[in-house]
Amino acid sequence: MAAVKKLTKKPRPAKAGKPVPKAKHKVVSPAGLPEPGDKKHWAALFRGQIVATTIHKFSGYVALTDQKAQGLIFMNSILIPVAMNWIEDPGYRVGAFICIVTAILSIVAAMICIYPKCRAGRKPDGTLNLLHYGDIAKLKEYEFLDEFLPVFNDMTLLSEAAAKDIHDAARRIIRPKLYWLKLSYIIFFFGNLAAISGTLYAIWYY
Repeated sequence: MAAVKKLTKKPRPAKAGKPVPKAKHKVVSPAGLPEPGDKKHWAALFRGQIVATTIHKFSGYVALTDQKAQGLIFMNSILIPVAMNWIEDPGYRVGAFICIVTAILSIVAAMICIYPKCRAGRKPDGTLNLLHYGDIAKLKEYEFLDEFLPVFNDMTLLSEAAAKDIHDAARRIIRPKLYWLKLSYIIFFFGNLAAISGTLYAIWYY
């Protein structure tokens, strides 16, 4: 039998005038990692993540402050009836009276800490925070839409409004809360220290 020759396809030579397309080269960073093609997309995503993390952190501060203030209210509400049982005893009268006054003042400071902070509806410079409920609630619906929609449709103005809201939350909410919580702790500590000192003094000399 005659040997059957295997037919093989020879590659056709590239036509002149049509260069062979080259593979696209990825941009590599100094660390050896490929950089994303759409830098603006990733930059916007990174900025949004930073804002979300900051807001989450502020929410944690508010929740922790309210929790501590509620604990102070609970402790002082227990101390008041206990101290009233000892106010008729001459040896404990002074200490019990100081303890009752201390508990009342500490409760008042803790309640101010928990109570939401509101203002007349505008900042001291006359501008509005369109991302805060206190400023929005003072506006009618059409007034709010007239103020908010131009900001919402402009990414630069919206980013500026978000940054101002973070600053506003720190100054109007978190800072006053921490101030009144600190004041409540100071009243609680030094008031009860004075009550104990007065009671020991009365017991020692009477």
